[in-house]
Amino acid sequence: MMLLHVHFIALMLLGFALADDIILKPVKEGKQEVALVFIQGSQIKPDQYVPLVSKLQNVSEFSLWVGIPEYTADLLVPIDLSGGIKRVLGEMQLKNTTRVFFAGHSLGGALLQGYTYEHDQEAPGQILLGSYLQRKYRNVTYPIPTLTVSGELDGLCRVTRIMEAVYHQVIHGKSPNTSFPVVVVEGMNHFQVASGEPPFLVMDRDLKPEISEDVAHSTVATLMAAFIATRMGNLSRFDVISAAMQKTKTFVQPLIKGYEMEGFYNFKPPCYEKPPSSNCIVGCPWTSSFAMTVMAGLKEAKVNVTDGIHPVSQVIPDYLPKINNNCTGGDLPNCTLEIVTVTANKYEVVDKFDTGFVPTSAKEMRVKMKSRQAVMEATGMGNVDFNKTDGGSLCKVINQASYDWGMNNIGSSTLTRFKKYGEPMIMGEDKGPYNIFPEWVLEELKLENINSSGIQMLEVQSVMLRTPTKYFIEISAGFHFCKLLSPARVMEWAYVDGLRAHYSINETANKCNKY
Repeated sequence: MMLLHVHFIALMLLGFALADDIILKPVKEGKQEVALVFIQGSQIKPDQYVPLVSKLQNVSEFSLWVGIPEYTADLLVPIDLSGGIKRVLGEMQLKNTTRVFFAGHSLGGALLQGYTYEHDQEAPGQILLGSYLQRKYRNVTYPIPTLTVSGELDGLCRVTRIMEAVYHQVIHGKSPNTSFPVVVVEGMNHFQVASGEPPFLVMDRDLKPEISEDVAHSTVATLMAAFIATRMGNLSRFDVISAAMQKTKTFVQPLIKGYEMEGFYNFKPPCYEKPPSSNCIVGCPWTSSFAMTVMAGLKEAKVNVTDGIHPVSQVIPDYLPKINNNCTGGDLPNCTLEIVTVTANKYEVVDKFDTGFVPTSAKEMRVKMKSRQAVMEATGMGNVDFNKTDGGSLCKVINQASYDWGMNNIGSSTLTRFKKYGEPMIMGEDKGPYNIFPEWVLEELKLENINSSGIQMLEVQSVMLRTPTKYFIEISAGFHFCKLLSPARVMEWAYVDGLRAHYSINETANKCNKY
């Protein structure tokens, strides 16, 4: 064990010795001196950031030092971070009064925010590029003012995760917008913060940019310079960021609408057993506004659906769907059925680590509804044939409605791009019935790449449980449960994952993109 420790320390020391740090002296003389420590992304060499930070030096109103530490094999690990920062600070010839800002790209930004939080809470500001403040800091008072900048077509730090940052830091932020601004640069991808040859992971995952590298660098450098100036006291410079934030809010609004329709747990947590409040989500809007209405299939009577979000396995004391009244009086046009449904969203396991690498929207919506037969009988139609009302693929019909809603609500430029390059979704027939409840819970919504007539598509196949109103287990009678496609997942597919097969910077490698 001691020998392993010695080897590890030796490797670290060798890395320090071979490190090819970048130190850029100020290009402007006679101005107030400021320094920037820039942390590289994984496998991206420090010199690949020189074009960006050189632009920053030229547009900044300060005499700006820049230090970019290189880490062993250009692989950044938390234990190395502090050493590299100290090294470049020692290499720059700074005055005692020089204010030091920090910036990080990609993994560099993800690790930097932890370092500043633990070691340098007095820093005047930090800048996260292709990165964002992680969820774990959401319920604490994060002390370092932070500018977040990312690209619309970032294939690694997905725009849906940046939208989440806009929602919390800008639209519903407790701090002034000058402290935690978030900007999406339209047309920019992940690697355009740097230059040269992208590393393997970026080649494999990044999307095609729609602006030039020079435009991307100029845009990002201008935002960085404005943030530094604002944090140094020139508040008028924030106008540049404010204008970009307004465009960003407009850009992400369709995504926010889609995620709110899902009842996104990372906007607000479910209330579950707590009393309803503005701090939690009571039910899923998609279920109450669309899914149960489609399932009911009524032409005359109306439905008013109250949905509650609860863990899928929870059925006691009263977390099952029900109809609270009937319309047997004959006046169907003026009758409204009061229906209760239950929804549980399931998210990607890896999303718990908050990497922005995997989809952030619900992987599936587990929705417990009353059967169409039960609804029709509650309107006074008498004994309705269950096989005729519920025998088809009703979950498929709801999923098609979700896909249509998502496509109808995404941004116009995103829709144009997706129609030209995206991989469309197609709804398959429902699987089941899985009338043994644990089987329905465990069997997931199926998302599978298929090739239909030479066109690559993503097939969506629901999993259903359905029981007639006369069922041998009385408490389980008149149910129709569906694993549903979230409208937010449809939108995320159009903005990010559905573009990988034909709009990646390494399109050939993604021809057989697996979802």
